[in-house]
Amino acid sequence: MPRMIPCTAMIAVTAVSAATTAAAAQPHDQHDHAAHLHYIDGPRVDAPIPRPGVELARGRFALVVIDPQNDFLHPDGVAWGVVGDSVTENGVVENLERLFRAASDADAQVFVSPHYYYPHDHDWKFEGALERVMHQIGMFDRSGPLEVDGLDGSGADWLDRYKPYINDGRTIVVSPHKVYGPESNDLALQLRKAGIGQVVLAGMSANLCVESHMRDLIEDGFEVAVVSDATAAAKLPGYDGFEAAFVNYRMIASDVWSTEEAVSKIVEARGELVNVSGASDVALSGFDPVSFFAGGTPLNGSPMIRSEHRGAVYLFASETNLEAFNADPERYTPQYGGFCAYGVSLGLLLPVDITTAQIRDGKFYLNVNSDIRAKFDADFDGSVARADANWTALFSEHAE
Repeated sequence: MPRMIPCTAMIAVTAVSAATTAAAAQPHDQHDHAAHLHYIDGPRVDAPIPRPGVELARGRFALVVIDPQNDFLHPDGVAWGVVGDSVTENGVVENLERLFRAASDADAQVFVSPHYYYPHDHDWKFEGALERVMHQIGMFDRSGPLEVDGLDGSGADWLDRYKPYINDGRTIVVSPHKVYGPESNDLALQLRKAGIGQVVLAGMSANLCVESHMRDLIEDGFEVAVVSDATAAAKLPGYDGFEAAFVNYRMIASDVWSTEEAVSKIVEARGELVNVSGASDVALSGFDPVSFFAGGTPLNGSPMIRSEHRGAVYLFASETNLEAFNADPERYTPQYGGFCAYGVSLGLLLPVDITTAQIRDGKFYLNVNSDIRAKFDADFDGSVARADANWTALFSEHAE
C-alpha cells in the first residue's frame, strides 16, 4: 500500500516545487548566475534557487581567511600533492593576495583563522579520517603554543607573499582551530567584539575548514559570502572536495562570489572622501589633474573629456592627458582627497585654493591659501607624517 504523505509535508513539497518552477520561468538572465559563480571546469547554468546576496557595509564587514599556510598553498607543502591541482586551477594563491590587498586598500578589517597542531595534539585517542592523515604527515605542526622556534618557513607558516598583509599590525590572527570549524577558537568572539556582522570568507580547504567555518558563522548569525575561486580542496580518485563544497556554498551561504566580484564589492564598501564641487561632483574646480605635473600654468579641463575615479569626476584638456590619468589615476589625484593638506595634519577637512598646488616627491598637495601652504612647507616631512596619520580616522568618520 502506498505510504501517505502527511499534509504538512505535502504543502512544503508543493511550495518548493512552485518556487522552483517560478524561478525557472523567469527570463534566463534573471536566474542564470553562471557568469558570477566559479566552477573548476568552467561555467554551468546555475540552479533556480534564491541568491540573497550580501550588501557590504563599511565598518560592519570583515575578510576572514582560513589557513593561508604553506602546507596547503606552497608546492613544498605536505598537502600540495592532493590540493595542488585545485589550488592552481582556481588561482587561489593569487586570488587570496588580491583579497588581502583589496581589504588593505579599503581599510577593511581582516581576520585569519589558522590551523596549528602541537605535540600534545598527536596524543588524541581518536580521530576522523583526514585528521589522522594530517597528524601522520605532520601538517601544520608547531613545537608548542608559546614557542615559535622552527615556525619561520615551515609548513605552518604563512605563505611569504601574504606576510606583509597578515603582519601589518592590524590583521587579527585568532587562536587556532583544531579540527575544521571555529567552534574551538575565538573567531566569532573577535568578530562580535569588532562590531562585525558580515563575513567575506576565503582560504583553505574548501570542503573542510572553509565549509565548516561557513556553517558555524551562519549558525552564529553572521551574513556570509564565500569567495569560491579563493579556495580549493583535495582531488582524489572518485572524490573532488571543491565540487562537494561548492554545492553547499551555493545552498547555504548568502552568496557565492568570484574574486573579481569580491574585490569590487570591498572597494565599493570602502566609501569615498573627495573634495568636489557642485552636483556634478567635479574635482579640482574642473582643472586638468595631469596638467599640474607638466609644470607651468594648470589647464582647464573640458566637460567633454572626463573620467570618474573614487566618486569624483575629473576633466581634461586633451585626450592624451585623459589616457595618462586612466593608466594611473592614483598618481595624478591629489593627496587626502584634495582637501587642504595642512588642515588634514591638524585633523581638519578644509577647502583649497588651486593656486597653492604643488608636486613634491611625485605627490600632489593642495592647501587652503598661500599662508597655510607656507606653514605646511616649513615642516613638510612632519606635516605629511601627521596628515598621513590623521587621514585614516578622517576617512572613517566622513567617507560616504
